[in-house]
Amino acid sequence: MIRVFLVEDEPPALRKLERMVSEEPDLEICGSAATVSEAIAGIAAARPNLIILDIRLPDGTGFEVLQALDETPDQANRQVVFLTAYDEYAIQAFNVAALDYLLKPASRERFSAAMERVRERLKTQPGVSAHGYARRFLVERRKAACFLPVDSIRRIAADRNYALLYSDLGEFAIRATIEALEKRLDPAEFARVSRSAIVRVAAIKEIRKSDDSCVLVMQSGEEISCSGKYWKSALQKLL
Repeated sequence: MIRVFLVEDEPPALRKLERMVSEEPDLEICGSAATVSEAIAGIAAARPNLIILDIRLPDGTGFEVLQALDETPDQANRQVVFLTAYDEYAIQAFNVAALDYLLKPASRERFSAAMERVRERLKTQPGVSAHGYARRFLVERRKAACFLPVDSIRRIAADRNYALLYSDLGEFAIRATIEALEKRLDPAEFARVSRSAIVRVAAIKEIRKSDDSCVLVMQSGEEISCSGKYWKSALQKLL
C-alpha cells in the first residue's frame, strides 16, 4: 500500500480529497494536517510515501513544510503532489521536485493520472541511508525556490526562529533553528562554535586564540567569535 499524508486547511476540500484517495485501491491515508507546524510533526511521525500538499496554509506555505523535512532519512522515497487553487506557484513547485501540480477543483480523472505517476516513480525510487546528512537546503530568492548545495555554505548564523545561510552563491534565510541544522550537517565538515554560529571547517583561514576564547578568520575575510562553551570542543576539529 502507498501511505498518503494530506495537508489541507479547508474541511470541504479535505473531505473531497479523502474520498478520492479512498477510491484508489492501493492508497491509504496515514495522517492529515491543516497547518505547517502540524504537517511537519505529522509527516515526520507517519513517514508517508506520498504527501498531497496545499500551498497556502494558515501559518505559512507548503514550501516551508518541504524545507523542514528536506533530507530526512526517508526523503528520497517520498513523493510530493501539490493540490492548490493557485496556478502561479507551478514553476516553483517543480523547482522543488514536486511530481505533479493539481489545480482545485481537481477532476477524478486528473487525480487518478497523478496517482499513476506516483506509482511509477515509487517503483524505481532507490532507498537512502538512515544516517545520511543533508546535501542541500530548500531556499527562496525573488519569490522562487531552489536547492542550495550544502557544499557552498561557509557559515550559518541564528536569527530568532530563522537561520541565515552564508554561501558562495549568496545569503539566504530559512525557518530553522541552529540546533536543528547542527543535527542535519556532517560533523566532519561543520563545527558549532557558539550558541548562534556554525562554520564549515574547510572555510577557515586562521584561528586567533587567547586563554579562554578564540576568533575564526574565514577565507572570505569574515571573523567569527567562538564562545567559551563551544570553542574547546570545536577546536578539536579545527586544529
